[in-house]
Amino acid sequence: MPIQIPPEAQSIGRARGRLSASSLTTFNRCNKQWFLNYRIGLRGPLSPHQVLGVHVEDGLCSLFMERAPYVDSQSELRDWIMGKTANKAIEVFEQGKSEFENALWSKGSWDETFTIEMIESMLINGLELQLEEVESCHKAGGGINEFDIPSPCWDSPPYFAQPDKVNQMMNWKDVPYEFSKEQLTWSDAWEIARPWVKDPRNPQPQRMYHNDKWAAGECDLVHRWDGRIRIIDVKMGDGSGKFASSLPDQLNFYSWLWDQTHESNCEGLEGWYLTNGLRKIVDLENKDSSYYKSVYDKMKKWPSDNQFPLAERCDGESGGCLWCSIDNVEYDKPNISMPYESLSSIPSRVNVKGVLQGSWGPLPNHYGEPVLGAMIQAGDKMVTIEESQPGSYPLMHSAENGEVIITGALPGVWRGQPRLYLDSKSQIVNESSLELTRMGMLRTKANVQGIIMSCSKRDGKRSDGRPWSMVSFHLWDGDRVAEVVAFGSSINGTMLSLKPGMEIGIYAAELGWREGLVQLRIDSRNTRIEIKTKS
Repeated sequence: MPIQIPPEAQSIGRARGRLSASSLTTFNRCNKQWFLNYRIGLRGPLSPHQVLGVHVEDGLCSLFMERAPYVDSQSELRDWIMGKTANKAIEVFEQGKSEFENALWSKGSWDETFTIEMIESMLINGLELQLEEVESCHKAGGGINEFDIPSPCWDSPPYFAQPDKVNQMMNWKDVPYEFSKEQLTWSDAWEIARPWVKDPRNPQPQRMYHNDKWAAGECDLVHRWDGRIRIIDVKMGDGSGKFASSLPDQLNFYSWLWDQTHESNCEGLEGWYLTNGLRKIVDLENKDSSYYKSVYDKMKKWPSDNQFPLAERCDGESGGCLWCSIDNVEYDKPNISMPYESLSSIPSRVNVKGVLQGSWGPLPNHYGEPVLGAMIQAGDKMVTIEESQPGSYPLMHSAENGEVIITGALPGVWRGQPRLYLDSKSQIVNESSLELTRMGMLRTKANVQGIIMSCSKRDGKRSDGRPWSMVSFHLWDGDRVAEVVAFGSSINGTMLSLKPGMEIGIYAAELGWREGLVQLRIDSRNTRIEIKTKS
């Protein structure tokens, strides 16, 4: 099934540098949109449709996890499961409304966009599609229902890819299903035809991971009862929107990844649209790994420049284009003065000399991503070096211990200690004529000033079930844009009050790097935020 042990040990989110279905389809639609969304991290305001799309899908999948009581007929089965939609629609409505209204930045009105009746209609349409599967299963006299990783069910314990990280104090209902000993019942057919879905009880990642770690994907539904692997993506719309054209790319990516990570092959792809109950069959294209690796390589080689607006903008006609089509920013450029500096003045690359020693890893970095690391010492100054992201400098442990020069390193800090990050533009050499920076003079912080362009807050659970929170916003200084992030206890009331259009100054922000681009981090002990104007 589409669950494998993730490369991350305690991941707080999906790695930006890994190829996913969403990054692939975005890149194919508009590579400039991809750059700003996935490299820079810019997002637009949260919309009611974005929120409901996730919650209505989760609500539908939770209904698929129900176990049917004994019923005598198809109509009784239908009445049983449809009888649960009214309460589920209320639950979905309230959960979505709460998330939308508590978002840092949103646009639109929840109550004016959706009603409980609309949501119930979507759930009914999704269940009708599943009941078609049940009918086919009943006509076929049954199917396969025993798998190493079963379809999640509220009456059975969840499956954990990493059982050692699970809270052992948790208790789960465990009631085995008893099939009819005579002829197949409609309850039996429902149980057999239930698809694999993402289990909401499981905080661990439930994705497929390419063996070489450069691609990952998470399916909505997987049907297996008829002996054929069929991957289904659930959509809230009706199949006629701008994003509908991306469905074949998305599903064929899942199909390829399934074939790469399982002994069985995917044999069918479908899109289920909940607004009108459309079942859209998608052709299997069977693209090989070289195609997806070529797209991934293009992404990795994409020039890293945080200039904004883009020097070459798109026409804005592709679905989701926003930042990539902007010609002029609606805000006035800030007048930056001491003690603040422009983003372009932050040093991005340094060259250092020292004794290389103490190789370690791969071990999780602060994002939970597995990276290689080592130490470099000059005099009494010892500094950690590590890959800026997984696989960005695989030759780190190939260098012999001893005196070396590291060129093109990204200076930063973590937990108050200087750190050097290495990527494809870095080198560990024995000799170099480049100007060196003294290890004790490494730049680790910056004072910056600018306009907030976007902001968001994310909450979730780590693989072991512990909660995490992250707030991010993007600062524009009139020429360039950079992401600012805060984790856990560093998130305070001031950060939660920030909105796009505010001009702020940030004193002593810690330097970090993502995809070769500067990322500023808030340290609750040393960083200060000054709100200069509120709009």
